[in-house]
Amino acid sequence: MTMTVGPLRDGRERLLLERLAAGEREALADLYDLHADPLFGHGLALTRNRADAEDLVQATFVKLAGLGPAAREIRHLGRYLHRILRSTAIDALRRRAVRDEFVAGLQPVYLHAGSRSEDSRLALDQALARLPLQQREAVVLHLVEGLSFREVGRATGVATFTAASRYRLAMVRLRRLLKTP
Repeated sequence: MTMTVGPLRDGRERLLLERLAAGEREALADLYDLHADPLFGHGLALTRNRADAEDLVQATFVKLAGLGPAAREIRHLGRYLHRILRSTAIDALRRRAVRDEFVAGLQPVYLHAGSRSEDSRLALDQALARLPLQQREAVVLHLVEGLSFREVGRATGVATFTAASRYRLAMVRLRRLLKTP
């Protein structure tokens, strides 16, 4: 399986990918030095936020580092990294939209006279505490920490589908406990 089409721009990238595939961590630092600036520019164009762009670059290299021997199959590293960065940005925007939708759904509960009230926050904390541990964990990891369901599954040792199901069940239960639509 070829990850991208086209030759690497020079033999140095090929050598660094080979070293990375063999588990040499120093190779990742060298690849970072070669590609971080253009990736940062791309991330900044997508997010319009310096910190978010930096996070995208880091996430991109974490994914590259996780490829292991599959890194040898990359044919055009620059394009491949930009594709990872873009898909990571899209995933982050989706997670943010889901989180915003969740918060908007809870607004009648914990918004009072235009600002969050202590009673409303307490109600939310109590409702979260009433969730089974596994559902509460899925909510916190997905909404608060921003992990994808795949990442939640890996962190908790369950399948992606199970992590997503726990989250959805928690949302239904929270809405019922907080009496929101």
